[in-house]
Amino acid sequence: MSDINAEYKWISSQNLKKFTGKWIAVHGKQILSSGKHADKVAKEARKKSDAMPFLIKVPEDGYISV
Repeated sequence: MSDINAEYKWISSQNLKKFTGKWIAVHGKQILSSGKHADKVAKEARKKSDAMPFLIKVPEDGYISV
């Protein structure tokens, strides 16, 4: 089982500039997939991992907030 708090902490420390405006799927300390549509990103990520990925949209300003 994945620890969403650990994933959030890790992703918050990453340079996500190349993902601006896109959805990313995170599992552990790895970005499994990215793209403009959350459903496609999730489907692609599930092909790479049996675990349910943490999905987040990287905002235009580059700051992730909850």
